[in-house]
Amino acid sequence: MFPYSTMLQPIFWMVIGLLTGVFVIGLRYWLKDLNISMNWWKWVLLSFWIVLLAVTLCGSFTLMGENEWTAGYRFLLFFGTVITISGAGLWMILRRVNP
Repeated sequence: MFPYSTMLQPIFWMVIGLLTGVFVIGLRYWLKDLNISMNWWKWVLLSFWIVLLAVTLCGSFTLMGENEWTAGYRFLLFFGTVITISGAGLWMILRRVNP
């Protein structure tokens, strides 16, 4: 089985790490293209939001995969709403022009 394969598991995690690096580099250039100046605390806020988004998606789909459909939908609905609202607020903070 693939997740427990001794040869394919390290290759899988190397590909995931490579794709994560490509995502971060692409995010950096995308923000630069939008003329958004980033400093350390903006990167921390954005990273925290991305981690919360990942936890929300992983948690809800894990519940759905364990045949807890109602709990998965409720988890996704509640925390998805929180993540969407906080993402809109974070976008306004990032787009704010520095004096």
